[in-house]
Amino acid sequence: MKPRAPKSPQQKMIDRLSRAEGQIRALKQQLEVEGRDCRDFVAQIKAARSALKAVNEEFIILHLGDCQKLPLGEREKQIADAVRLLATD
Repeated sequence: MKPRAPKSPQQKMIDRLSRAEGQIRALKQQLEVEGRDCRDFVAQIKAARSALKAVNEEFIILHLGDCQKLPLGEREKQIADAVRLLATD
């Protein structure tokens, strides 16, 4: 069996988003069921938030590399905007 090629950063983010999507779908299903377990529900929310946070961080790290190619003023504006968005989280 030949080894698999490493996944691109974009594919890793897509995979994480797919997991988060499944977790959110499970949350919706739990809300439709009587007698749901509070701990399970909260754990699913934490897992979905964690997955989204990881994608957010990875995207910003990758995007900062793209920002380096921009003219100085635009680069500073995009980085400042990203920092402001992160700070309001």
